[in-house]
Amino acid sequence: MFKRILMGVTFALILGFVTFAVTQAQTEPEVYGSDDCGDCHEAVTAQWENSVHGHASVAEGFLAAWAEAGNPQECLSCHTTGYNPATGTYNKEGVACETCHPSNPAEHPQKIMQTDISSRLCGECHVDTFAEWETSVHGQEELTCARCHNPHSNELRQGSMQDTCRTCHKEETHFFTFTAHAEEGLLCTDCHLGTKSEPLGNGHSQISHTFAVGTETCATCHKEDMHMPDGSAPQAQAEAMVLEASFLPADHPESNSNVSTTQPSVNSPFNFAVLAALIGMAFGLVGSPWLEKWQAKLRAEQYGGRNEQ
Repeated sequence: MFKRILMGVTFALILGFVTFAVTQAQTEPEVYGSDDCGDCHEAVTAQWENSVHGHASVAEGFLAAWAEAGNPQECLSCHTTGYNPATGTYNKEGVACETCHPSNPAEHPQKIMQTDISSRLCGECHVDTFAEWETSVHGQEELTCARCHNPHSNELRQGSMQDTCRTCHKEETHFFTFTAHAEEGLLCTDCHLGTKSEPLGNGHSQISHTFAVGTETCATCHKEDMHMPDGSAPQAQAEAMVLEASFLPADHPESNSNVSTTQPSVNSPFNFAVLAALIGMAFGLVGSPWLEKWQAKLRAEQYGGRNEQ
C-alpha cells in the first residue's frame, strides 16, 4: 500500500512539473524591440532615425566631446538604450523606442502600447533643463515637455516657435504682433527662452527653460537706455511704450490707460505739504488723549492755586 502511494506521488510530481514547464514556455510573451517597430510604424520610425535622440550616440558633437573627456562610460547611460554599467554593454545605440515604450508582449497592437512621456523621464538625462522647467510657470501648470516637443522627431509640435506659444497664449501672441518688438522681428523666445552663457551642465542644454524675463534680457538690446544720467528714459522710448500700449484693449492691464505720460516734479512743494499734513493728522489722532490729560492737569493746578490764595 505504501509503495502504491509513493509511486502515485512520484508520477504526480513528474507530470505536474512537465506540464507546468510546457505551459510556461507556450505562454511566455514574445518581446518586441526597436528593430521591430518599423514594421508597422514606418513614418514614426523614420522621424526617430533622423532625430537628435536617434543620433544621440553617433552625433559628431557628442563623439568629439566624449573623446575629449576621456570616453567616460557614464555618458552612455543617456546616449544609448539599456546601458549596463556592470558590463559596459547596451541594447541599442541612441535613445531608442524602449526608453519611452517599455518592452511589450506579443498582444500588441491588440493591447495598448505602454508609454511614458512624463517630464520626469526626460529629466533623467536633461537634468538642468528639468530643474528649470520644474520651478517655472509651465512646470507649476504641469505643461509637460511632450506638450511642446514631439518625442519622436524631437521638434516642436506646431512647427514654429510662435505657433507653439500661440497654442496656449492666444491673447498675448495676438497683441504682440502689433508691438515695436514684433516690428523689429523679435519672437517670444528671444526674451522667454534665452541662451545661457555659462558652461554646459548636466544635459548639455544652452537654452534656459525658466521662461522668465529679467533685466539682463532687456539689457541685451536696451543696455544704453536702461541707465540714463538723470534716471529717466529717452523721449523716443517713452513714446514707443505709449504707442505699444495703445494697441491693447482699455481693460487690459498693460493698456495705455494705465501708462502715465506726465513727469512728476522730484521736489514738488505740494507733495511735501501733503506728506506733512498726513504726519500731522497721525500725530494729532495718536497724541490727542495725552494732550487732553495734560490740559486737564494744568487747569486743576491753576484752580488749586487760586483757592489757596
